Amino acid sequence: MSHGPQKKDWAVEMAKNGRWPTTDEDFKEMVKQMDFLGLKGPYHPKNAYPGSPHMNCRRPTAAQVRKEAKFASERVLSDWNTLRRIVERNAETLEKRWMKKTRKKQKELLLQAWPNMSPTHRPDFEAYRVENTGRHHWGLSKFQEAFKWPSINQQDLSSRSLIIFINNRARNPPSVFARADIDATRLGSNGHWIPEQDFLLGYTMFMDGAKTDTYGKLVSWDDDKDAADLLFSQRQFSPGEGLRVFELQEKIYPFLAKCCELILHDLVEDGSLLGGEVSIPWETPIAAAKISEPSSVTELLPSLATISAEAPYRLPANLDLERLRAIFAARLSAAEDNLWLLREDPGYFADTIMDWSEHRNDRLPDTRGQPHPTGPQTTQFWERVIRNVIANAYTGFETWSLLHRSVSRLCALKEKYKNDISYDRQLPEEYLITILKFKQLLSLTSRHMLLIACETPLHNLKNIQSSPPLRQYFIREPQDPRTINMHIRPINELDPHFHKPWGLLLILWDEQQRELFGLPQVIDYFEWIMQDPTEKKNLSPYMADCFADLAILSRALLEIDIYHPWAATFEDENRKHARKIMEIMSEATFQLNYLLHMDRVMLGITQLAMPKDGKFDYPIDKKRTKHTTEVMINAEKNLDLFWIKFDANWRRLAGKNIDKCMGDQNPGQSGQKIKRTAPWVEPVKEAKKPKVESVDLDVKAWTDSTSANEEIPAKPSKQKVKTKKVSAEPDTKTEDTQKSSLPPAAQPDEQPVFKVSPASLKVFNTLFFTPGSAGNVGEVPWIDFLRAMASTGFAAQKLYGSIWQFTPTNLDVERSIQFHEPHPEVKIRFTVARRMGRRLTRAYGWYGGMFELGK
Repeated sequence: MSHGPQKKDWAVEMAKNGRWPTTDEDFKEMVKQMDFLGLKGPYHPKNAYPGSPHMNCRRPTAAQVRKEAKFASERVLSDWNTLRRIVERNAETLEKRWMKKTRKKQKELLLQAWPNMSPTHRPDFEAYRVENTGRHHWGLSKFQEAFKWPSINQQDLSSRSLIIFINNRARNPPSVFARADIDATRLGSNGHWIPEQDFLLGYTMFMDGAKTDTYGKLVSWDDDKDAADLLFSQRQFSPGEGLRVFELQEKIYPFLAKCCELILHDLVEDGSLLGGEVSIPWETPIAAAKISEPSSVTELLPSLATISAEAPYRLPANLDLERLRAIFAARLSAAEDNLWLLREDPGYFADTIMDWSEHRNDRLPDTRGQPHPTGPQTTQFWERVIRNVIANAYTGFETWSLLHRSVSRLCALKEKYKNDISYDRQLPEEYLITILKFKQLLSLTSRHMLLIACETPLHNLKNIQSSPPLRQYFIREPQDPRTINMHIRPINELDPHFHKPWGLLLILWDEQQRELFGLPQVIDYFEWIMQDPTEKKNLSPYMADCFADLAILSRALLEIDIYHPWAATFEDENRKHARKIMEIMSEATFQLNYLLHMDRVMLGITQLAMPKDGKFDYPIDKKRTKHTTEVMINAEKNLDLFWIKFDANWRRLAGKNIDKCMGDQNPGQSGQKIKRTAPWVEPVKEAKKPKVESVDLDVKAWTDSTSANEEIPAKPSKQKVKTKKVSAEPDTKTEDTQKSSLPPAAQPDEQPVFKVSPASLKVFNTLFFTPGSAGNVGEVPWIDFLRAMASTGFAAQKLYGSIWQFTPTNLDVERSIQFHEPHPEVKIRFTVARRMGRRLTRAYGWYGGMFELGK
């Protein structure tokens, strides 16, 4: 029996036999084998050819590397010890003096310490924008410092960040920051805009400890069998990487010491800056400029944008699973509420449909002023919009549920294996595979599920050209009848408007560009740009929401990618455990097995959901009269009719209700009542009673009639008890007035009474619309809402885009909740405030009678 030719082991052929591929077939096989091994850059033989960007580098001998590393190590450690002594003696004085300086004075001092310092945040991004003017940029950049030290810039350091930078670098040895320092050069290194690292094969540089014999130690692979593995898993460094780290740190530590000298110039002059020996060794764990928790419930937590901006100056972050779990739990809750509101609230349903319809590229006229063949004038357009809204609601719920479940598993496993996790060995297999599954859900490169994680908001962002604030800048080419693809282009590509945000969006939409820049880095830069009110006004609320979701997901992906030293092994481990990792996809029951029914479920019922003819008008913000009550009832009937038809169509296609198609991830509110407005009842005039508190006329207009959509609070208990969520009840379409008048407090779980300020009471009166309360109802300033939530025991933190997270800090509840900041307005519309109140009721059982005026 004949056998086919045996494949050569090219690692053996090249390393031991000195033989290289001589045919195209051999070369392809070699590349395949080396790719499987995970070799990169100059260590991958496919990059070893004349003219390769990886090979344009210096090739020192081992003796040269040892000599240079020893000299550099001595200088870096000496500079670090100098900085350490300064901070140990003068940290408090240093911080006080720096924070007293004006921003202008701070920048002047920074320029004295580092002449020609980059002026802006992320100067490497700005350098790329300046040099890459529409053509691919080749060769070394003239902005070397921007690409090598992007965190050294005037804009970021003229703040408390400099003190954070000084404290963290002084109180921890340089080895702690070695990987972070070289990772900061990612854009310059990947784009080959800074000189290539030196290349020496067969050696690993160990960057450990705080002594010259361990920090920068060159080890031959022949002398240490584990040295090569430590290099390729990035637990240690290549000789070129090690020398690059020294190059970077040889400027960082003298710069920080110079800043200290300039701030403490009088101590330099009298010779007391350094003083005696340092009394505390570096091994002592010292908290260096940690993020402070709020000292009271009235304070705000630092935003994620602030945390991201300060991250380069702090200790390299560890995996914060508990924070991720809280964020995903709150986002999952919002996804559940979205499903509920689409079925319960006609105004919300119509607003959502209209918002999505305004963000479709087929809404744009073409260059001849003609509408798209299937634009808003057609039923097909509205069918696509409505179908996408509903599909996004259910797939979004499933996605956030999967992510929350996955990170909850990680929290449990991290605790389970806490004694087995060690820097010098791989993670326990169960924990490792669960991390890789979580990363798979987040990964942009996943093609196994179209709507999973980052893919959905990234896809929706591609409709930004048609958003109302930006529509004037774009035009659509006439539609080719042979394709559904549309060609959208800027009207004027030289418009200054496109210099920053548009360039970043182009990067986000290009997979190779995302890999070059890094998704989390692009998102952070985009968030920074949006702090500028001029730029922010060009982002519609819909787009801000899409961006916020993408930012949360990319932040989670970053947490995994910086889980050093194991993150460097994830790519190889992913190949080894591919079959087990892909099992996570089978949990997306709806997206895998039922999503395809969305293509046919709208047949024959689109007209019922099209927001026209006023059928979804829901004047909940108007004075309650017989007419407005009838309009509300009619809108609710129209919405109920659509969902009855939709559910019938779905059962015919899928064989069961849509909630049953979610596997074991049913929405938590499934089976609860949908509240409906009771018929109008003429108010009965009551006889005047003595000592009745005066009621504002505007509020009295709301109290003339009671509907099933409103709660009348019973007298609340003065005793503080736990806040709990109201239990689910069987699904019914209407409630009688008497039953609906009972507040959640009338149910088994009693609720606390919050004593609040007049401004906060006005906020809660609007959120829950408590009949009989004093004060006007109307729009709520966002800042007043923040203060009101804080006064009840929530800490507020801005995540990304418009999303704020409210975390209980002084309440007997664990669940967080998220709300969207109004944009571009600064006040919450009354209708939106009412929806927010309903969400608080569903989450915590809150109602209007729980809030009283404090003394």
